[in-house]
Amino acid sequence: MRKSVIAASVATVLIAGGGIVYATGTYDGWRDARALDDGCRGMVDAAEVQKVLGADRVTGRRLGEAGCRAYDPGATKASLAISVQRGQDAESVRLDTDEILAQDPSGMLVPVGRGWPALVSVGSDTGLYATAFLPCGKGADDDLVLSLTATRAPSTRSVQEGRDGMAVLVTRALNAAAKDQGCAQPDASKVQSASADAFKDLKKAGESGTCQGINAPSYESAADAAAPIEQCLLADAVGVPTFRLAAYYGPYTNAPRRNPYRSPDDYVGTSGTNEGKSWTTALCPTGTALFTLEPLVPHASVGASERQALPSFAARSAKRHGCSSPNQLRST
Repeated sequence: MRKSVIAASVATVLIAGGGIVYATGTYDGWRDARALDDGCRGMVDAAEVQKVLGADRVTGRRLGEAGCRAYDPGATKASLAISVQRGQDAESVRLDTDEILAQDPSGMLVPVGRGWPALVSVGSDTGLYATAFLPCGKGADDDLVLSLTATRAPSTRSVQEGRDGMAVLVTRALNAAAKDQGCAQPDASKVQSASADAFKDLKKAGESGTCQGINAPSYESAADAAAPIEQCLLADAVGVPTFRLAAYYGPYTNAPRRNPYRSPDDYVGTSGTNEGKSWTTALCPTGTALFTLEPLVPHASVGASERQALPSFAARSAKRHGCSSPNQLRST
């Protein structure tokens, strides 16, 4: 009889305790943390994701074979999707051309810096994007490609806070994915932020960044030997971007080549010109790089400064990335 009373008392306490645990959210927190850990396998930190998404809670589940989705199970529906793929023809690069080829300076990809082969962008108040590329294995088909797409809750956070948060997330995810996939981890240092002045101020001429050596009004980011994409915007006298110079390494050469709005004759062969666009290529440790000049406004006129800009831009970027000299530009 006494044992029955004790057992009943213990059960009552456990039930009551469980109710208290559930009511105070401790159980929800434990369940969310376990789902996030199982789903994302160390690629994210709950506090970092909550900060970027503007969410009070975050849980997770697997996405594909190696990716994951971290999300707020509450009312905001904010979420972060991480795609982990292998090879030069990674599907995410072809699917994310809008983000990779963004033309608005405020939404263009910005190098994370500090040795990281990663880039971040903020396409809108709530849409965030990051991508990273890591050579791995014996050939290009083994290379690691990550893409992170976040939809955050409406908030007062600035564009720069979004970039900073995505820089933290993409570097953590790349480190974890490299370990999980058996790749050497990047030789890079920890980051807490992304560049705050990329493509922000109109320069009379390129200075020390991606537009260095170009004698024309331009917007630039920091030159970065680890960045798999480098860009420079040429502008008119009042600051309107007119042409984009870009260097694409590794799998990112597929972004302009697979762009559904391009002409079939664009970016074919080792170099060429077509309908205002010009391009050239170079052999690099990560494969054949693609360097492009493309108009950003209708009927943009290609003058002497634009024609001289591409060879100068391509040569400097190729040298930073350990590539051969770019091919001589030829007409198609």
